[in-house]
Amino acid sequence: MEIISVYDMQNTLDIIRSAGLKATPRRIAIIALFSGESRPLSPLQVQTELKKQFVRCGLPGIYRNLEALAECGILCRLAGFGRERSYALCGSRGNRHTHHICCVACGRIEAFDDGAYHDGMIVGGYRLLSHTTHSEGICASCLSETNGEHPS
Repeated sequence: MEIISVYDMQNTLDIIRSAGLKATPRRIAIIALFSGESRPLSPLQVQTELKKQFVRCGLPGIYRNLEALAECGILCRLAGFGRERSYALCGSRGNRHTHHICCVACGRIEAFDDGAYHDGMIVGGYRLLSHTTHSEGICASCLSETNGEHPS
């Protein structure tokens, strides 16, 4: 589980402000929520948790805040199996270099390390500034339930 320390939170708030955004109580609450999670969250899951802190917490506002935090590189957008969008903290806030794998059976999404690409390298004549990788597979738990067969 990745926990944002006081220093990291200040750095995260600086990233928000440098993107021309305000560090609103809801944005801070969203970042704190993700810092305590080891898994990606859907907008509906974020709304459910934030309703515990904020009386008025509409889904359109949640989507706007999640997208704003993704645009400035704090959160990463993930398309799970079935294409339901979810979000997770980027590996290091402000760095969009992330790799995720989604289980096609249960929808579980996890981060993984892949050293094939790194920011700054030249790929096809382009200098790579950032990248994301989305892979699909079957998690160990689902494989054991299906005896190694692809679930139908």
